[in-house]
This record gives sequence, C-alpha cells and structure tokens, in this order.
Amino acid sequence: MTMIEDLQIDSIVLNSELSGRGVMHLSQYHAQPQGYLNGGATLAFGEILAGMLSNMILPDDAFAVGQSVTANHLRPMKSEGALIGHGELLLKGKTSHVWKFDMRDKEDRLISQVTVTCAVVPKNR
Repeated sequence: MTMIEDLQIDSIVLNSELSGRGVMHLSQYHAQPQGYLNGGATLAFGEILAGMLSNMILPDDAFAVGQSVTANHLRPMKSEGALIGHGELLLKGKTSHVWKFDMRDKEDRLISQVTVTCAVVPKNR
C-alpha cells in the first residue's frame, strides 16, 4: 500500500499546464486526538499533489520529487468529508517547479494554503 492510498487521495486532474486539483477523503485516520484534520496530513497531500502534477507535465526523461513544503493552516476543520486541493504552478523551471495550493472544504472555505517546491531530476542520473 502507498501513502497515496493510505491518505485516500484521488481525483488528481491536470486542468492545464499551470493548474490542477486533487481530493483527499477524510476519516479518523487524518485526525488529531481532538478530531480535527492533522496539519501533517495536509502537508503530505500538498507534496503528493505537487509531485504528481509536475510528473504529468514533465518529459519522459525526468521526474519530480518534493524538496520543500510550507503551509499556513487558516481554519480548523473536522476530519470528515473531503479536502480539495486547487493548485497553481508558480514556476516551471528546468530544475524546479513551485506549486501553490489552496486547500478547501466541500463548502469552498479556505482551510490551508500550501506551497511546494519540487526538484526536477533526470531519470538517467
């Protein structure tokens, strides 16, 4: 089983070369002891989304790996329903990509904002 499966992430879609989205279905697995969404799960969701979206736009001779993740958790959310990540590619460089994600609940309220830098690595290194 992968972390993607454990975190119940799916519906990853590249809308264009500059944007994409994905969904993380929430349960008690994602919760802090108080029942709210754990910020670490949100960070992992952002890094997974960034890597997968970058890999969709990279040529076959390269792949993306997470290099840096930062977040601002803006609103507490019970660990139920879904967290929807809406991403925008801020930088598409030769050696790095930078993504900004708005993490929203089903009511479209902003829960967290996550920025991820991915290193672009040649496959035949």
